[in-house]
Amino acid sequence: MAADSLLKRTSDERVALVREAIPRAVAIVVGRRRALSGIRWRGDLIVTAAEAIGGAEQVDVRPDGADVTAEVVATDLTTDIAVLRLKSSGETATPNLTALEPPPSGSAAELAVGQTIAIVGRTLRGPAAVWGHVQLAGPAWNSRRGGRIDQRIELDIGFDSELEGGAVIDVSGTIVAMAVSGVEHRVLGIPASTIETVVSQVEKLGRLPKPYLGIRLQPLWLDDATRTRLGRRSRRIAAVGGVDAGSPAEDAHIELGDLLLTFDGEPAEGVSGLAQRIAGTHPGQTIALEVLRGGKPLTISVQVGERPQP
Repeated sequence: MAADSLLKRTSDERVALVREAIPRAVAIVVGRRRALSGIRWRGDLIVTAAEAIGGAEQVDVRPDGADVTAEVVATDLTTDIAVLRLKSSGETATPNLTALEPPPSGSAAELAVGQTIAIVGRTLRGPAAVWGHVQLAGPAWNSRRGGRIDQRIELDIGFDSELEGGAVIDVSGTIVAMAVSGVEHRVLGIPASTIETVVSQVEKLGRLPKPYLGIRLQPLWLDDATRTRLGRRSRRIAAVGGVDAGSPAEDAHIELGDLLLTFDGEPAEGVSGLAQRIAGTHPGQTIALEVLRGGKPLTISVQVGERPQP
């Protein structure tokens, strides 16, 4: 009887935690069929998975008992975070949902391996939740697209595609991350602190600033002798094929033909890898580029700018 009572209390507590989080969850419809979840972050802003919404400029958002349109304000594919803003037009008012106040960036405790969590979202059939655990909890990392993410989080949890973009809550009911799809069917958690960084930029500027150096890269292949002399594992190397006028690269005196050896002390292996590293920077950040010019290495400091608006 005592065991049954303990199990019931545990179940009741889980139900209460999910019930508290559900008002913050929305269903998002992209096009005619694609559906995923989103989190009402605060005010009229919603966050969801950037890759899942593709290049959509607006989506339908379905919180409980409402159907409204949201503008896609910013998509950051480097961190897989999209920021939406609910619209209000005519007699259709923005739903008055409970706003989520996430912990300030950097203040939330990191998740630990084995920690109990739940993904809470909203499907077209109604609210949904699934419980699981943190399978892997590592340090900060850079995504394949170059985005800096505050903690590596992998979840051992069954993943319905309509729950992508849903809230990951801990046993205190705090939203600690957003659930997204990773490679090889992994389920990743994008930490709340990383999301808050992106949302804060959108709130401040009305958009997400894109980093800009103003260099056009060309791939080159090194022969074995040159690769060995430069101490490189890869035969690929990125060369500067052009420098935009008035760009940070021109201000830093990067020149046509420079071969890019390292980026902030790490090897720059090829055009795609270097482009990802640049995409993971932010305007105002100063980076160190080691280049090979005239057969001699040279380190150049470059302050990242903001990509000009079209």
